[in-house]
Amino acid sequence: MTQNLTATTRETEVPPGVKLISKTDLQGVITSANEALIDVCGYTLEELQHSQHSIVRHPDMPAAVFAEMWAALKRGHLWRGLLKNRCKDGSYFWVDASVAPITRHDRVTGYIAVCKRASANAVAEAEARYASLASKPVPRRTSLAYRLGVRGGMRAGSLFVAVLMLAGGALGMGGLTLADRTFSRLYHGQLEPVATIGAIESGLHESRATMLEIRLARKGEAPTADGKPPRLEAQIAKLRSSRDEILQLLDQLKDTTEEVAQQKEWLAQALTYYTNDGLLRVELAAAREDAVQVDQLVAQRVLPLEQQAIAAAAELRYALLNAAKAEYNDALERNARIRYFAAAGILLGLLVLAVVGHLFIRSIVEPLNASIRRLNRIAQGDLQGEMDLSGTGEAGQLNHAAAVMQLHLKVMIDEITVSARRIHRHCATLNTTLYGVTEHSEEQHERVYGAIAALDAVMVEASGLSTRAEHLLQLASQQEAPGAATGVQLVQDARELATATRLAAFGTEEVARSMHQVAELIVENRGEAQRAWQASEALKQTAGELKLLVDYFELPAAAT
Repeated sequence: MTQNLTATTRETEVPPGVKLISKTDLQGVITSANEALIDVCGYTLEELQHSQHSIVRHPDMPAAVFAEMWAALKRGHLWRGLLKNRCKDGSYFWVDASVAPITRHDRVTGYIAVCKRASANAVAEAEARYASLASKPVPRRTSLAYRLGVRGGMRAGSLFVAVLMLAGGALGMGGLTLADRTFSRLYHGQLEPVATIGAIESGLHESRATMLEIRLARKGEAPTADGKPPRLEAQIAKLRSSRDEILQLLDQLKDTTEEVAQQKEWLAQALTYYTNDGLLRVELAAAREDAVQVDQLVAQRVLPLEQQAIAAAAELRYALLNAAKAEYNDALERNARIRYFAAAGILLGLLVLAVVGHLFIRSIVEPLNASIRRLNRIAQGDLQGEMDLSGTGEAGQLNHAAAVMQLHLKVMIDEITVSARRIHRHCATLNTTLYGVTEHSEEQHERVYGAIAALDAVMVEASGLSTRAEHLLQLASQQEAPGAATGVQLVQDARELATATRLAAFGTEEVARSMHQVAELIVENRGEAQRAWQASEALKQTAGELKLLVDYFELPAAAT
């Protein structure tokens, strides 16, 4: 494995506008790198391939930065940050790196890194930040909106509104229920006893009036046949009825509240004494027609007991009024608390809705608009804009997806640029070669046709020679030779000469025909070379069109 030299303080400049691209597998092993990265880092493609990407890692880089990067990549997110890398010769270079997963069929198959020249200000900030990191982990910001997202946020918002409505309804219904109970206690616990006390006081006054009527009846009216004053029986019955009514009213006071239990007990005792020790004895004395005892009982027993009962009733009434007033004040305070809590709940709900709305706009709507603007710029051919990775939830995921798409488009544009450049270079070489082949074919064509012309001349001479040889053979056959052996030999030589010249003429004609075929092949090859040159020119033009397409994405301002 190739080892780089010790890190030095010499910096290698990254050319502006150049993208350093590399791809790795899931274990961080480099699978490919573009020419720009090779030129900057000083390694060859063979040295980079099958090596860990840490081969270009500078020792000044904190491990926490790469821990943050791998954590983001494992979550399927794009990571962006400044990296200080090391060249093969030990020098360093700063880059603004964007690293994203490579996904195929919803499965991560590797990672891709696209780096560009980092600005001086960004490098200064990164150096200060990395110096303070040391071995501390890089904090990650995770907001509630990121965990919830749009769907979760809508569910949480709906749940919050539902809880707020239920709390308001429960508060209102609970307040009404408490008010109903308060009114019920005020009516049954205070108003009804007050009315009962009024009825008791009325009964006491009626009993006094009845006793006065008994005394007046004995003094002012003549007795009846049986010796009893008139209406005495009726007055005694009325007195008895008043006593029974007072006792019944006393029984009704048993349902009073505990706050007035002592006053109620005092009134009960006073009424018991009044009815038992007063009215009952007056009733018995009146039945015995003992006027003196009736007067004594009224003056000594009934009237003092009546005053005590009236005082106890007034005390009970006063206690009931105080209890009612306290209950009323408690109800007012409780209603005030309910109103306070209701107002506080409304204000809190409005505040929460305002805060959530602000967070929603900042974390969802604004990143969504940023993604829309980025997609519009990409549609217009602008791939050089900054990749904003802000946003949370679904909007953040859309922002990340747009950034990853922009990153992959940059890589595709770079690969298209490299391919177009190679096509253009190879087409130029091919055109030069084809031009030489065409020139050579022209020269061969001329030479072949010169040879054909020479062969035609030789073929004509051979044909003439063959004709003369045959003519000589005829002459030799017609003449008589002085010697038989000489004549025969002359005829034989003339025949061989005629045959040889005839064969030579045939051979020359065959060679000429083959040369014509060779000339036709040369012409055909020259046509094929010309067509290949035209195809190369068309391919070269296609490479130029690809270059224009690349310029459209790399230079959107000039293109528009």
